[in-house]
Order: sequence, then structure tokens, then C-alpha cells
Amino acid sequence: MRKKAPTHFLGVKVLLALFIVLMELIFINSLASAGMEFVFSSAAVTVALLIQLRFAVRPTAASPADMVVFIFNWLFLDLAPKVQLISMPQHLINTSTVAVDRVALTNLMCALFMVAFTLFYGLLSKRAEVARPARQARAASASPPQEFTAGAVGLALIVCVCVVGIAAPSAYHSIENAVAASPTSLIMKRCLLFLPSATLLILLNETVRSGRKLLFSRVCVLLLLFMLVLVTENPYTEKRNALGPLYIAMLLVAFPGLFSTWARRMWLLVGGMVLIFPAITIFTHNHQQAVGDVSLTQVSDRIVDHYFSINYDSWANIYTAVEIVGAHGVQWGHQVLGSLLFFVPSAIWSTKPLATGIFLANYLIANYSMWFTNLSAPLVAEGYLDFGLVGVILYAGVAAYIVTLLNRLALHRKWLSFPMAVYGAVFLMIVLRGSLMIALGFACAATLAFGVASAMLSVKLGVRHRVARRVGAQPTMVA
Repeated sequence: MRKKAPTHFLGVKVLLALFIVLMELIFINSLASAGMEFVFSSAAVTVALLIQLRFAVRPTAASPADMVVFIFNWLFLDLAPKVQLISMPQHLINTSTVAVDRVALTNLMCALFMVAFTLFYGLLSKRAEVARPARQARAASASPPQEFTAGAVGLALIVCVCVVGIAAPSAYHSIENAVAASPTSLIMKRCLLFLPSATLLILLNETVRSGRKLLFSRVCVLLLLFMLVLVTENPYTEKRNALGPLYIAMLLVAFPGLFSTWARRMWLLVGGMVLIFPAITIFTHNHQQAVGDVSLTQVSDRIVDHYFSINYDSWANIYTAVEIVGAHGVQWGHQVLGSLLFFVPSAIWSTKPLATGIFLANYLIANYSMWFTNLSAPLVAEGYLDFGLVGVILYAGVAAYIVTLLNRLALHRKWLSFPMAVYGAVFLMIVLRGSLMIALGFACAATLAFGVASAMLSVKLGVRHRVARRVGAQPTMVA
């Protein structure tokens, strides 16, 4: 028998739905003169988003991955373009000019992605729910995961301190001297310097969920790891796309009771992405900014201006992808091949494609007034550039599969599984925004850091010695 949805779950959904509809009415009232296809395509996005909110955001999901997909679609593909088009009806945020038929096709691509994701996610979730009783029975019969030994925790802490002591100075040096990012620096920052963060998330999850007595030594270890994280992951050394998944995951892992309800997790994600992330650009985009010099007016202005900046260029870049396909045809998998083989150096693969964001930027530089190449490339744009309409549907299916996989991973009993699933769920925002090549590189580096951290914490230092000593103390029978 299906359980009735909790009141707070329905209440939050109703509030979000009302806001989405209100923005659509304001948009139609402002730009109704642009043409019926303009209006109807915008309404199609709104309807698709409401369908996703109703059927593809589940209160029973073990990870917040489906929330992240909804929030991305809402903020980047619905709200931001509406606000930008009302403010600048002739030009897009990425310097491209507005053509009504291309706007309509872009909106329809976004709506198609949302509907396809909802359908795929619904089908995959039903299959997962059918298989869940068997998995739960196996989990109930299995023994709980063993706690980490003091020796393993000490080993992990020593390695993290050494890594930060060696690698952090060069990372700060590269920031101060504006050194361009290289494969070596990316590996150092996204894998090695992420090792304390991965270790902290795993150890924090084990500490909170094991039910063990909280020892003073464990608190000291967690605090020291948190200090290492503050050294390596802060607004002066990283952009928001690296900080957001980490600190949101840290909150969700550290306070499972506080964020046990769907509504609280949703408000955390919405508040972080709508208010906090725009506000911290004061520091991430200006490394000379002192905390004491920040005023409330400066913060509020930055939040308002943020939605008119290139940070919300996702819809505009889908528009450019539609324009490129209309002029030159689809890429037939050229871009996704480069994304999957991101680790192959360009020196070996001379025809290796550029990251899709750079590919779009080069087109805008050549044909419009774009001045730099650090642009996003959402999954919708990636799919449409590679395979057209089929690509949009295919990439929506892949996104739905990843969300289902993260939900399943969050239910595993291993100490590694839940923090990795939560971090991956919030990191999904980066994958959705793109470029896919860069996002996959970051994701693989973080996964490797989680694996190394888990391996260090799982070492059974001192266990054999204690067992051997205990066995040796037993009396022996003499024949």
C-alpha cells in the first residue's frame, strides 16, 4: 500500500510550483509581443518543469540527486533566461543576438530534456523499488561494517597533513601568480588536495552513524581534518563549483537528523544555490577582498547582479549550440568522445576536441562579441551538438541513470557509500552545467581521492598484533 506523502513535502512543492507559474505569467506579460511560438515554447518549459517537480523529485530518494537536477533545470533553464530576456530582449548573456525561432527551439530542447529525464527516472526508480526488498533483507542479515581502528585513522591523518604541507604552498603560489591551469595542477588540486576532504567525509559519516561513544581523540582528529579542509578548500583557492558540493555534503553527513526531511534538504540546496553561492563570488572572484570590508549592500547587489552575469549562461549556450547545429550539422559523437577520453593528452591525440564550453566560446568569438572561453556547456547542449534530438533524450536517460545509481549507493552499508553518494549528488550540478569533459575529469579525481581515503581508513593496523598477543596468553594443553 502506497504511503501518503507528508504535508511538508506537498507544501514545499506547492510553493515552488506557484513561484514557477508566477514567473511564467510575468514573462508572458512582458514579452507577449515577441510572437506566439516564443510564448508557447516558454510555457512548454514551465509545464515540463512542473511535471518534473511532481514526478521526478521523490521524498523517499536516499540522496538529493533528483533535487539537484530539478534545481538546475529551474534556475539555469527556466528562471535565469526569463529574467535575462525581460531585461535584454535583443541580446543574450553570451553576446549572441535573439532570434525568435531559435529561442523557441532552445526552449523545446530544454522541455524535452526535462520530460525525458522524468520518464527515465520514473522507470528506473520503479525497477529499483522492486529490487529494494531483497537488498534490504541482505543488508539486514549482513554484519555491520567494522569501525576504523586508531592506527588507520592515525595513518590517514598523517598522510593528509603531509599532502597539505607539501602541496598547499604550491597551490597558493599558483593563485597569487595567476598561473594557468595545467593537468599537473588539476591533479594536485582536485585529487591530492581533496584527500583531506574525502577523509573527513568518510570519518565523519562513520562517527555519526556508528553509534559509538564519541571520544576526545576522535573529536580532535575531526577538527584537525576540518582545519586542513579550510586550508585547501576555501573561496581564495577554489571556485564555487568545487566548494559547494563539499560543504553541502559535509552538512548533510554531519547532521543527518537535522536534514532528515525532504523539505529541509530542499531549502538547504535552494538557499545555497540561490543566495550563498552568488554571495561568495565577492571572494572567489576577488582574492584581495577582506572579510571585514564586506557590507550588506555589497552582498545584496552581488546576489541580484549574479543572475544577469555570465555565471547563468547555460540557456544562452544551449541557444548557441542550436545555432551551430543549424549552420554546420551535428558532431556525431565527436564531443562526447573527447569527454570520455579526457585523460588522453592533446600531444598524442592531435584532433582531440576542445571542451564544449571552449568550442561554443570560439564560435561566439568568431561571430559575435565574446571575449573569453570559460563558458558552460549544459548536458542539453552536449547532447544536441553530438546527436541532435536523439542526443538530448539519450543524455537525459544517462542523467536519470546516474541519479538512480547515487540513490542506490546512498543505501549501502559501507562507510564510504553515503558520503560519496551525497557529494556526487551535489557535484551533479557541475556535470549538468558542463563542460562534460572538465566535469568528468574533476569527478574522476574526486573518486580517486575517496578511494585512497577509504583504503587508508580500512587498514587494520595493530589488530593482528592484539589478536596474536591474546592467543599467546591462553594456557596450552600438554600431552
